Amino acid sequence: MDCQCCQKKPAHIRVCDIEANTMSEQFNVCADCWIFIKRYLFDHARPLQPTREVLQEVRQLLSSQEPKALAKLEPPGEITPVPAESLPVCPECGMTLAEFKHKGRFGCARDYEVFAAHLDPLLERIHDVTPPRHRGGRPAPAPGADERVNASRELSGLREQLRAAVAEENYELAARLRDRINELERGNLTPGANP
Repeated sequence: MDCQCCQKKPAHIRVCDIEANTMSEQFNVCADCWIFIKRYLFDHARPLQPTREVLQEVRQLLSSQEPKALAKLEPPGEITPVPAESLPVCPECGMTLAEFKHKGRFGCARDYEVFAAHLDPLLERIHDVTPPRHRGGRPAPAPGADERVNASRELSGLREQLRAAVAEENYELAARLRDRINELERGNLTPGANP
C-alpha cells in the first residue's frame, strides 16, 4: 500500500484518530512523511487538529516547489542544552529540575516554591484548564441529613433527661421521655416536638 501523504513510497506506519473510545479514521503513511506529520501533531504551539487536516497540510507543503514551504518541514537543528547553572536547585534538599523530571517526585515541601515556574504549565497541561482555577468546597449534604442530625441531637438530650428523671424518681416524666425516644428511634415523629 502506498503512503496516503506523498503517494510515492510504501506505507509502513498506521496513524489512527480516536473519538469516544472508537477509532474514527486511520491513515497509512511512510516513515519519511511520519517525521513531518508528527511535527504537526505534537507541536504544543499549534491547536490539536484531526490527522486528516495535518495530512493535507503536509501533502500541500511536499507538493509545493517553494523552498520556504519545505523549510517548515525540515527537522529542527541541534538542540542546545540549557546550562545547569541557570536551572533552579532547592536550597533545602538539593534537588535539581532534572532530578525531579527523572524521579517524578519532590524531595521536600520547599520544592513546590522553587520549581513553581516549571510546575504551572505542567499542571495546566495535565488538568487541561485555561486559565487555571481551583474550585474548592464541601460536598452538598445528603437529602435529609439536617433532619437526621437534629434527631440525633434531640435523642442524646432526651436520654440525658431520662437519666435525670429516673435519678429523681420522676417516673411520669421518665415514661413520657421513654415513649418520645422510642418514637424518634422508629422514625415516626419529627424532631422538635415536646414529650
